[in-house]
Amino acid sequence: MTVRVDDVIATYMKLRNEKEAIEAEIKSQVAGLKAKMDKIEAWLKEQADAQGVTSFKGKHGTAFLTTTDYANVADWDAVLEFVRTNEAFDMLEKRVSKIAVRGYIERNKAVPAGVTYGTKIDVTVRKPTMKVED
Repeated sequence: MTVRVDDVIATYMKLRNEKEAIEAEIKSQVAGLKAKMDKIEAWLKEQADAQGVTSFKGKHGTAFLTTTDYANVADWDAVLEFVRTNEAFDMLEKRVSKIAVRGYIERNKAVPAGVTYGTKIDVTVRKPTMKVED
């Protein structure tokens, strides 16, 4: 029996199409689960705020708030001019340094030109840890 190259290519294309369809379905399913998890995280954040707590511990796991600073560049030209004028080269990486930006804000009570700065609070949920019996 002779195997024809075109038949092998056809089989490959069929398999690739099946793989892409499965990946698209999985991606859709994961997006749906992520949306549900985002809603749960938002509800947990609301509960934490309402109760004045930063964590919840239960038999199924622990949920706690985490704080993450971020500094994004809104206008590179303005940022670079600011860095040159103020000799604030410690603010530069491939992105602006959130630590250096936070330090500048603390010292000057202002956000450097061209930078968007903020803090976000996320909810993290972990499964319970196994306790070792003595």
